[in-house]
Amino acid sequence: MVKYIEGTIDYEKRSEVLNDNHKVLIYLDDMTLTDIASQDGSYVRKFHTVSKLILENQIRTFPIEFSLEYDEKEIEKTSNYSIRVRIVADGKTRFITSTNVPVLTKGYGDIVDVKVEKIDLM
Repeated sequence: MVKYIEGTIDYEKRSEVLNDNHKVLIYLDDMTLTDIASQDGSYVRKFHTVSKLILENQIRTFPIEFSLEYDEKEIEKTSNYSIRVRIVADGKTRFITSTNVPVLTKGYGDIVDVKVEKIDLM
């Protein structure tokens, strides 16, 4: 059965305007299956993504509302799920979620408020 996670993505400086060439990538990840793999001495976090939504050039200001579709059959009651957001402009990540945003299981629902942080490009 198809269900939805409804939410808003916000940034502390609401006056920030996204440029004309941006994408908002919203992921529903199974955190139970997330692991860290070592490659040449560095660590890479790997996510098991259950569902993904891409908003391209649809919204230019914060807050950004979204409705992420997922298949209820893929959700295990004993697993931990989280929303992850990346906002990419001109091929570079500009905003990310830096904290866990739990949803769906363990007492968490299907409505979320997601805070993003700006990536400082040098």
